[in-house]
Amino acid sequence: MSTSLTVRNLEYTWQARLVDSLARVGEILGLPLGKLEAESILASAKRQTGLTDFGGTGFHEPLDKIVDVAKDAELASLGRVFIRQTMIRAACNRLWMREYLKKHPEAREIPVKRPVFVLGFPRTGTTVLQNLLCEHPDRRGLQFWELTHPVPMLDDVAKDEAKRKRSAKSMLDIGYFIAPEMAEVHEVLTESFEECWYLFSNTFQVLNYDLASGMRAYGDWILEHDMTEAYKEYRTSLQVLLHQRPAENLVLKCPEHLWFLDSLLEVFPDACIIWTHRDPFDSIASYCSLISMGRRSLFGTIDPHDLGKQVTERFHLGIERALAARARHDEKRFFDVPFDQLIKDQAGMIARICEHFDLDPTDAATVQAWLENGRKDKRGAHQYSAETYGLDPVAIRARYADYIERFSVKCRAA
Repeated sequence: MSTSLTVRNLEYTWQARLVDSLARVGEILGLPLGKLEAESILASAKRQTGLTDFGGTGFHEPLDKIVDVAKDAELASLGRVFIRQTMIRAACNRLWMREYLKKHPEAREIPVKRPVFVLGFPRTGTTVLQNLLCEHPDRRGLQFWELTHPVPMLDDVAKDEAKRKRSAKSMLDIGYFIAPEMAEVHEVLTESFEECWYLFSNTFQVLNYDLASGMRAYGDWILEHDMTEAYKEYRTSLQVLLHQRPAENLVLKCPEHLWFLDSLLEVFPDACIIWTHRDPFDSIASYCSLISMGRRSLFGTIDPHDLGKQVTERFHLGIERALAARARHDEKRFFDVPFDQLIKDQAGMIARICEHFDLDPTDAATVQAWLENGRKDKRGAHQYSAETYGLDPVAIRARYADYIERFSVKCRAA
């Protein structure tokens, strides 16, 4: 594989192999490091928090599904540790959430007014849009530390925030140790705005688990599952976050919403939906490179062609489901953003979005200042190869022809 590619290793680095070996030794010794059993996961969360009320039983079915599918997957020992810890953290968040709402029942009354959802597939400009929209003082996004740790653990606000940020940074440090290329593909910082699928983790209903892990059986299940209750829990999480740090409007970003637009709009009927559009070949190829690191972390190695096939299929299904849902709702709820137009004129695009949804405009000078000084990613730093993932531009664009025509998507020369 070319040495110019950002993600060159399809297998564990020697450092990751060493950690995986230690995890395997732990398993041999009978330690529950990677024990994928629902009751063990929930018991661990109870011990860590000292709490017992998970808030109903609806989460048991999706948790059981994840565990059952993961048990049958050929995960590395380190991968089993990652999944177990992810599930424990989600269970802890459920316990803390329930306790917070008992202490602060008024949080349930906070309106989530006209939330702005930036959708579109990864690598289509959603990050830039979210950050620029959040430059207005009345709007805010959700930072990594509060997405992964949405509920206070300590009564002292300053000490609690510091504790949650330290915990979030530890997660990132481990992630960068196992996949150091992430800093060039999509650098995540403790205080950077990130995708809100993390809040769905606490319901154990997250399509990202399918995309990042390749565990299709779980993805097939969730795509047939009614996500309305999960979105109601997600809204409660947003209320709790607004109770801690108020804002007139939230600006949320996550491509997963495309697959579940009906549920989103049932729970947020006044939502403002921004849908970004880019050549699907470019989006799929870039995303495959991005999530290859997650799959490598779980399995120790990846089949790049299998990854490319799954992403191509899932993305196409996402478009079909989103278009079908969109046809059932008021077209004024949506605003389309062509990637090429966004790149040419960010300030103008932000102004058009605000005008369409009757939002207070962001000052053009503020937009330019962020573009010059605020963005953390490096343009062109992420180098990837579509061929690595078995992706053919002609075949993909033919399959997505209706989408390309519908939104006048500009495609590069094949």
